[in-house]
Amino acid sequence: MNTKKLCAALLLASGFLTVSAQKWYTPDIDPKVEELLKQMTVEEKLSYVGGVDWMYTRNIDRLGINRMKMTDGPQGLGTHGKSTAYPATVMLAATWNENLAYEYGKALGRDCKARGINILLGPAVNIYRAAMCGRNFEYMGEDPYLAGRTAVGYIKGVQDQGVMATVKHFIANNSDYDRNNISNDIDERTLHEIYLPAFKAAVQEAEVGAVMTSYNLVNGIWTTEAPWLLKGVLRGQWGFNGVIMSDWGSTHHCVPAVKGGLDLEMAGGEKMNPKDLAYYLKTGVISMDMIDEKVRHILRVLIAFGFKDGTKVDNSIPLDDPESVATALKVAQEGIVLLKNEKNVLPINPKSTKHIVVVGKNANGYVRGGGSGNVTPFHYVGAFDGIREVGESYGVKVEYVDEMDFMPEIMYTNEKLQEKGLHAEYFTNQHLEGKPLLERTEQKVNYSWSGGTSIEGMSKEHYSVRWSGIVRPAETAEYEFLAGGDDGYRMYINDELVADEWKVGGFRTSTIARTLQAGVNYRIRFEYFQEGGGAAASFTWKRKNETRDLFIEHLNKADMIVACFGHSSDSEAEGGDRSFFLPEADSQLITRIAKCKKPIIGVVNAGGNIGMQSWEPSLKGLLWGWYAGQEGGHAIADVLFGKVNPSGKLPMTFEKKWEDNPAYNSYHDPDGDKHVKYTEGIYIGYRGYDKLGRDVQYPFGYGLSYTSFKLSDMVASAPNADGSVKVTCKLTNTGKRDGAQVIQAYVGRDKSGIVDRPEKELKKFEKVFLKTGETKTVTMTLPKDAFTYYSTIDKQFVTDPGIYNIMLGFSSREIKGQKSIQIH
Repeated sequence: MNTKKLCAALLLASGFLTVSAQKWYTPDIDPKVEELLKQMTVEEKLSYVGGVDWMYTRNIDRLGINRMKMTDGPQGLGTHGKSTAYPATVMLAATWNENLAYEYGKALGRDCKARGINILLGPAVNIYRAAMCGRNFEYMGEDPYLAGRTAVGYIKGVQDQGVMATVKHFIANNSDYDRNNISNDIDERTLHEIYLPAFKAAVQEAEVGAVMTSYNLVNGIWTTEAPWLLKGVLRGQWGFNGVIMSDWGSTHHCVPAVKGGLDLEMAGGEKMNPKDLAYYLKTGVISMDMIDEKVRHILRVLIAFGFKDGTKVDNSIPLDDPESVATALKVAQEGIVLLKNEKNVLPINPKSTKHIVVVGKNANGYVRGGGSGNVTPFHYVGAFDGIREVGESYGVKVEYVDEMDFMPEIMYTNEKLQEKGLHAEYFTNQHLEGKPLLERTEQKVNYSWSGGTSIEGMSKEHYSVRWSGIVRPAETAEYEFLAGGDDGYRMYINDELVADEWKVGGFRTSTIARTLQAGVNYRIRFEYFQEGGGAAASFTWKRKNETRDLFIEHLNKADMIVACFGHSSDSEAEGGDRSFFLPEADSQLITRIAKCKKPIIGVVNAGGNIGMQSWEPSLKGLLWGWYAGQEGGHAIADVLFGKVNPSGKLPMTFEKKWEDNPAYNSYHDPDGDKHVKYTEGIYIGYRGYDKLGRDVQYPFGYGLSYTSFKLSDMVASAPNADGSVKVTCKLTNTGKRDGAQVIQAYVGRDKSGIVDRPEKELKKFEKVFLKTGETKTVTMTLPKDAFTYYSTIDKQFVTDPGIYNIMLGFSSREIKGQKSIQIH
């Protein structure tokens, strides 16, 4: 036996190496791979391990090797033009429906086939630690089991269409601030119990074809350079046979990446480039065997997935596919979470609610998170349009009111005071230079331009705008100006710089208060530039301590207020973290409308929790709308009016305040050494809140319905020969509407165990749909793995004998039945 085979045999015997987990990898592939490898020149091999043209692998025409075409994901095709914009994948997780996750993936696969795309860069399964992470909306919540089940459905749906999925970001991309430099330091047990399981399920159950590394370091090593992770865990322990690619620009050094196990550097082989690779080959620092291994992995998926012969477009699938649109709507309907419904204010009763006013910046447009997960839809339905459409079908008057329409009429375009508003100038550069492309009068400035300004000749990036005019108040009073922008903005009064944020950055605001004299002209100027990424500009004014609020007076004429607020691509996006709280303008809006005498329903957009202690009590009803995709307006309206009974459940815990979070002391870099130590260990999310005994705003797995359910007759069997345990119960819809409930099965070791274990851990769930009055018997099988923990001594998952509690409930804090079993 040669040395390589001997090492493999020893690793396999010791449990550190498994056989292939991918069924697409069959023995007949290897001879084809080796034949191509034999024919490739050294130069071709060295270039093949780097991408090209942003979203492609290289082609080698003389060998009939066509390039593979990729697209951004995970919630739709973000590259190569318009496509269906699905709800964010955190909303998919909130459906707690693995079958629907499969349909989501299937629709994505069809979208890819319609465009000749081979590789989808999704799903993303990094664990939610804190609400502020800029990419939480792309992830699948705080629990590794829920994330894993959602990802498995998604990946199978994609790959059953003949398209290769890519699970990302391997591993521990749990924050997005300074993501290229932060080392997330995690102990071995925590890695294996919390941060690796969703990836493992993607590899071993869903048989994903590609894994993408993350930007960050783990325990002091960039993930692109970590042989213990890429070779040891991913290939050795899990038997992964697909391709390991870098995230775009996340490769830092040539030799460590080569030796670490990275196969494909995206986007263009900046570090693993032919020139440097040839040099290190010549000096003997790396070997040709190392390069061959990478090429072998790429060729393996190329052949296995049938991509070698080139991109094939399935013209039978329309680009704007009605099936995809239907899936997007279904996921949004099931993913909305009803958090509060005081005195059953919802669903809206058209007999008593005849007039609804919709407010808030998120009521209009396609509201989404920002970054590479962004998708440009063919069409979309905003919240206001959806509510108006359904409301008017019931004879309800629905109007949108902008608080800016009620700002004091003190702005004029110039000294002549003949035209109200501000004079706007749009420039095609970032520096307000040259002749403006467009000049016009604007009555208000409240823009979100992540999809572009829609002005002909203006690009989506590298532009600037100036708004100027005269302020002439009729009465002497103190006025407050609120200026905001993403990227840079600044404000002048009489040429005095009073707000200066003239730099690249996420959306932020400045408040300027000035006493202005009646009949006096004040020159005002608000300037903005956009470099790239998120784009938004806002400029408002009001009279402080105004005794009469025309905006509130108008709202009080309605029967109900629906406030659409929260985050968006302006404030929650890849490449940075957001605030734990609402954007300032939204916070001010909610504080203001809290004075209304009519019931207020909140519809919130965000990838996770928002500090709500100051405003949640003023709401009679609260829907968590996440980022609901192009059909979000329809889904929100369907839930508000009861056409759909809400069934979404939180995939993370909503803490009362950030200081309550188990990761509070270990999320940022307190010492400034770029090392973030995950000191909470396995006690993240509900595991941590249970251990700390802390009350929460809304628990993991929580979500209300318009009907009621009863769980009864729970039975847990003794362990079977294979170590599994069968659990049965009855679920009854005791209310007056058809609906769905998620039965959540948690397992916890009793306190007599030697090893510290969480009070409860999610190990199974099932979404059950019931007509009113209907009862179903539900059977769930908990596998042997449900009772294990990771032993750092044995280097594997083990089960300790003893008493285990099996709990069935409707959330982590609403347990409806419990049984104890003995495991020997």
